[in-house]
Amino acid sequence: MGHAEIPATSRGLLTFKSNDDPGELDRLVRNYFGAMLFRPLDNTKGHFFARRVGGSVLSDVLAVPGETERDKRHLNEDDRKAWKLQYVTHGTVAVEQAGRLIVLGPGEMGLYDMDQEYILYVPGQARIAIVSLPKAAFPLPPVATRLLSPRRLAPAAGATGALAALLHTFAADLPFFSQDSLYSVNGAIVGLLSAAIREGLGDISMPLTGRGNEETVAAVKEFIQRHIANPSLDPTLIARVFHISVRQLHRLFEEEEETVGQEIRAQRIQRCAEDLRNPGHHREKISDIAARWGIADASKFSRQFRSIYGVSPRDYRAEPTP
Repeated sequence: MGHAEIPATSRGLLTFKSNDDPGELDRLVRNYFGAMLFRPLDNTKGHFFARRVGGSVLSDVLAVPGETERDKRHLNEDDRKAWKLQYVTHGTVAVEQAGRLIVLGPGEMGLYDMDQEYILYVPGQARIAIVSLPKAAFPLPPVATRLLSPRRLAPAAGATGALAALLHTFAADLPFFSQDSLYSVNGAIVGLLSAAIREGLGDISMPLTGRGNEETVAAVKEFIQRHIANPSLDPTLIARVFHISVRQLHRLFEEEEETVGQEIRAQRIQRCAEDLRNPGHHREKISDIAARWGIADASKFSRQFRSIYGVSPRDYRAEPTP
C-alpha cells in the first residue's frame, strides 16, 4: 500500500491511477469507503494513504476538486454501518446529507453517516484527514443518528479541541505508526469523538424523571436552541430524546406562552430574520436561509414569517436596518 495519484477524469465512476497498478487505488478506496460516484471539476491530481485498524479506517487524502456522491444504489451494494469523520487541514469541504449542508474550513471537523445518501463537495484542492469509525464503537441511542447527519464540530475548549489537535497531527505521520500505536490512536479518536458528541448533544440518554416542571421545560428549550437548524426537530423527536411521551411533553408546556411547536417555529423564524438583516447574507436566497434553519418549504416559511413580523421576508429584508 502506498501513495497513489487520483487523476480527474471525464468518466462518471471513480477511476484512479497509481504508479504500480492502475486499479490499485480504485480497489483501495472502494474497499475502505465503499462504492461511490465521482464528478471531477478539472485535471488536478491528488493522493490517498490509508490504514485499517480494528473496524476503523484512518486516511490522509489530498482531495481533488469535484463532487463525490454515495446514493441509494451504492448503499444497497455496500452497507458500511459506520460514521465518517473529516478534519480539513487546508481548503474547503462541504457535506450535504438529509437535507442539511455543512461547510468545513481549515481546522474544522464534520461528521456524517455512511449509511445515508450524501454528497461531498470539494471546490478546490483540499487536504483532509478522513476516519471511518464503526457505529458500534459509540454507545449512543438511535435517535442521535438524526441529530448527527451531518454535524459540524468546531474546535473549542474540551473534547472537540483535543480531537481536532489529534486529527491535525496524526495524518502526516500515518505511514510511520506501528500497528500497536495505531490501535492507541484509534482508541483516542473514538473516545474523544464520543465525548465531543455528548458535549454537543447534551446528555440525551438521561431521562427527565425527578426533575421539576420548570427545570424540564428549561432543558427542552435549551435542546431546541442547540438543534434548531435540524429539519427533523419536532415534538416527536424531542419526546424520544428525553424519554417521555409526546402527550407528557405538551403537558409540560401548558403553562408556557407557546406550545413546543410554536417555540420551535418562533426560534427558526427569529434566526431567519437575523440572517435577512445581516449584510453578510444579502446575496443569499431567502429559501436557502430558511432551509438553513430547518424550514424546507419556502411558501410555508413566507406564511409563518408574515404571521410573526407582519411583512413578507423579502419586504423585511428590504427595510432599513434599525
